[in-house]
Amino acid sequence: MELEQAIFGRRSIRKFKEKSVDKSDLAALAKAAIWAPTAGNHQPWGFIFLTDQEMIQKINTVAPGLFGNPKAIICVCLDHKKTIKIIDKEGREVSNPFGYWDCSMATQNILLRAYDLGLGSCVIASFNPAAVRELLDAPLHFEPMMLIILGYPDQEPKAPPRKTDVIFWEKYTGKGE
Repeated sequence: MELEQAIFGRRSIRKFKEKSVDKSDLAALAKAAIWAPTAGNHQPWGFIFLTDQEMIQKINTVAPGLFGNPKAIICVCLDHKKTIKIIDKEGREVSNPFGYWDCSMATQNILLRAYDLGLGSCVIASFNPAAVRELLDAPLHFEPMMLIILGYPDQEPKAPPRKTDVIFWEKYTGKGE
């Protein structure tokens, strides 16, 4: 698949066929995830792959944004023990956004690779991270950031309109394209 086709063709899918996701496809998604760029190559992420339908149902009870009948879920986590430490002028550790960005870039890789493999996917951000962490037996430093639901699509949503007035050339003019 051409990259442009994946970028412009991928849609958020929330309705899936009853077919289970192949383990080889999940392995391909794992590979795509770990090849995302990261600040300083710290790779501060972790990915928990779920295919057990009982566990998926438990996750569903703490994720009001999860619709449909996913056959797999990837929980994208930020491992705070692996994030870059930023120290301010007074020597205090301050908030670091890089790990969040890194997890987002890995998520985009997963979404594009899933589409390339014929899988439907959707990012879920409306969930209780503490409850998900507990269900998955993850330690406190392992923060669930996003859930990616997966399956073979049973719908073909049309492309939503895109704003073009957000693009500026050379400087902000207040009048995008």
